[in-house]
Amino acid sequence: MKKLVASLLVLSVLSGCAIIRKPAETEPGVVNASAWAEHKEELADFSVWSLQGRVATGQLLGWTGNLSWRQQGEEFDVRLSGPLGAGGFRAMGALEEEVVIQTRDERYVTEEPDALVERTLGWTFPLEPLRFWARGLPAPGDYERISVDEQGRMIALEQQGWALSFPDYIEPEGAPAVPRRIVLDNGETRIRLVVDRWFDVDGVSRAN
Repeated sequence: MKKLVASLLVLSVLSGCAIIRKPAETEPGVVNASAWAEHKEELADFSVWSLQGRVATGQLLGWTGNLSWRQQGEEFDVRLSGPLGAGGFRAMGALEEEVVIQTRDERYVTEEPDALVERTLGWTFPLEPLRFWARGLPAPGDYERISVDEQGRMIALEQQGWALSFPDYIEPEGAPAVPRRIVLDNGETRIRLVVDRWFDVDGVSRAN
């Protein structure tokens, strides 16, 4: 009888463990919910990073330039510069607070950086959500549609009026897989972003 009671207790404990380890909830467009949950957790911890890349728009009179982005938690330093340094801006601060926008001729302090950047460039550049999209994450809040592959990598997203695709990823040393190319389209502006290099917190190149 004692052996029977002990066996039942063991089964009860094992059963409780099984309940705790329930699988990740499924979501439309997500092939592997567990892989997506794990990858999101890794990306959420990846909060200190910097990159250098190139930006081009698909407008009739297209714009091309270089992008430098340094993120340390909530603080960021973003530089977008056109040929010979013309037509770009520098943005510094935290998006939940006041942001300093510096152009070649003017300096602004604003709590609505995306609107000011659009006025500066003449086209929309989604500064606020891009710090999430650049890592392959949805920005906080709802989104209309998402597509995530078997490896847990986001390959398409519709959010905040933008349709995004992530056709290529890289795996920097010591960091989770992150997008190398992103295409953004809001119906008026089409932006192609190519990341040439990711850097660690000390400015050492992680990957090309």
